[in-house]
Amino acid sequence: MDATPFGHYRLQKLIGRGGMGEVYQAYDTKTDRVVALKVLPHHMATDGTFQQRFRRESQAAAGLNDPHVVPIHGFGEIDGRLYLDMRLIEGRNLGTMLQESDRPLGAPFAVTVVEQVAHALDAAHRTGLIHRDIKPSNILITGRDFVYLIDFGLARTAGEKGLTTAGSTLGTLAYMAPERFEGGEVDFRSDIYALTCVLYECLTGSRPYPAESLEQQIAGHMVNPVPRPSDTDPRLAAFDEVIAKGMAKKPDQRYQSAGELAAAARRALTAPVRRAGSGSRHSARTQRTIPTKTLAAAAAVVVLAAAALGLWRWAPWQGDDAGRRPLPAGAVESIAATVPADIRQTGRLVIGVNVPYAPMEFKNADGQLVGFDVELMNAVSRVLGLVPDYRDTPFDAIIPAVAGGSFNVGMSSVTDTKEREALVDFVTYLEAGTQWARRPGTALGPSSACGLKVGVSEGTLQATEELPAKSDQCTAAGMPPIDMVVFKSQDEVTAALVNGELDAMSADSPVTGFAIKLSRGDLVPAGEVFDSAPYGWPVHKGSGLADSLRQALEHLMETGEYRAIATMWGVERGMIDAPALNGATR
Repeated sequence: MDATPFGHYRLQKLIGRGGMGEVYQAYDTKTDRVVALKVLPHHMATDGTFQQRFRRESQAAAGLNDPHVVPIHGFGEIDGRLYLDMRLIEGRNLGTMLQESDRPLGAPFAVTVVEQVAHALDAAHRTGLIHRDIKPSNILITGRDFVYLIDFGLARTAGEKGLTTAGSTLGTLAYMAPERFEGGEVDFRSDIYALTCVLYECLTGSRPYPAESLEQQIAGHMVNPVPRPSDTDPRLAAFDEVIAKGMAKKPDQRYQSAGELAAAARRALTAPVRRAGSGSRHSARTQRTIPTKTLAAAAAVVVLAAAALGLWRWAPWQGDDAGRRPLPAGAVESIAATVPADIRQTGRLVIGVNVPYAPMEFKNADGQLVGFDVELMNAVSRVLGLVPDYRDTPFDAIIPAVAGGSFNVGMSSVTDTKEREALVDFVTYLEAGTQWARRPGTALGPSSACGLKVGVSEGTLQATEELPAKSDQCTAAGMPPIDMVVFKSQDEVTAALVNGELDAMSADSPVTGFAIKLSRGDLVPAGEVFDSAPYGWPVHKGSGLADSLRQALEHLMETGEYRAIATMWGVERGMIDAPALNGATR
């Protein structure tokens, strides 16, 4: 057999390829055996932080002695490539099995798999090792349905901090626990969450939060209700509570060991199947007490179904006498009373918004509008006793529409500027600046972009002010102008940069930070945040609604809900102490 030399190994054939490298069947000339050799990408060996962690954690993983953990023979670096030498397992990949099957794999099989993976995880967790990348493609199954957990190359010792490369998110988004996105401490319960996601996929044949984009995926894990297997197949109702607990948003509410999850799954497998209407499992689930913060998060995403002409709308006021309707739950009577009468009588707040601009406002996989701006405005509307009525519109049309009376308020990460204050009033709610992003390996930035392609989203300050001014500076210095490439949405900007179509992108700092975080190392910051200024909600000039919005936001700040929402969406660095009316700084 022809083989490619790699140090003392001979690479015989490629077994698999992924974001963390390639796996080969290889012959080890030193030990005279055939092994599975994982070879990581070149750039990982040049990252001193990653190399340090890889060596330490590979050594820890090699020390695991559990029948369901693939034995690691050795690790190191050859020709500038990190590698991991493992026992070659002749088995099936669970990820491939799920992809190739046109139906769920069956509850008995799913429970058998979870039990064996749980055995391996508990062994790792007892030594303080967290896998951090539990997913179907890291689960191998032999002909006798014996299960192996592989790829501890992303593992991490419990409590370790500061060993993740800036801007990269390790692991696979489809199985990542909410705390992985919130900057919170990651422990063994993140592995339990991921294993529960795998259980759900085996039971139903689909991932818990299917999505078309990274932003939609993260929103699902963070704020969407935990899916129920019984919605796919009523015969799986006994697993509803298992999935709900294993995928709880808060780690303290989950199973506290992988073995507990496996035991619960085994009990669900043997539980009698309830006929529709014969039991109370579903009603008990829906009537149980849910923490207030969880209710707030869930309510924030059950917002608006997509409708014709790009209009999201939730309109319970239709067909009622809104003028005599009592205030809904959560309204603050003294603040709601300040809402202008014409708006109060409709029972709704008409809001102009432009999407997508994650993490501020974007649509999830179900077409619902989510994000920091959305959740905060939902909370403000609740305090005012109004129902939010979102209208999708081009960004540069929001302020004219508010000034003309078509919308009550605008909500789309609008920077409060002196020029804009001439047209509308603003109520500030967040501080944000501009930040650039680039691909790793390049050295450009906001001060060295002459002649380069820089992407922006249309209508933003970066497109209308920042880049034109910088480009003029380039030509004044006798250098080529910046090649500004304008896209209709920020998603298109980010994708173009990742795909190498641009040299850099410029956007508001929360947006750039979110894009970098979700790029898993494909993007890095290009310079620091600059030109910080307040975001504000534009309202009609002289409208009393401005003071109502200000009071509602102050109330949310006092209750702590403002901070909770900002932290959930990772924009807490931009929080302000108090809202201001027309607080432009430039």
